[in-house]
Amino acid sequence: MKIKTDFITNSSSASFSIPLEFLSQNQIDKIINHLEESENFVYKRGKPINLYNESHNRWNIEIVDGEIRGDTVMDNFDMLWFLDKIGVDEKHIKYEHY
Repeated sequence: MKIKTDFITNSSSASFSIPLEFLSQNQIDKIINHLEESENFVYKRGKPINLYNESHNRWNIEIVDGEIRGDTVMDNFDMLWFLDKIGVDEKHIKYEHY
């Protein structure tokens, strides 16, 4: 039997940017607090649950040069799903997954 002893990963990364002019302050606040806000959209037996609300699932969010930008090393939290749920028009989202 062979045993693999070196580092193995299936990690991925993703990023997005959206010009602030296409977002309301409410949407910006929700993106910044995306884990907590996602609880409003996921339900089980009539009660809200958050499948992503663990600190390692949080995206790094910053506002730079008139854009809100996010990036993650592990793409665990489905940011495109969340942006759709809070009403962000997909034509304004620049999203990269690699």
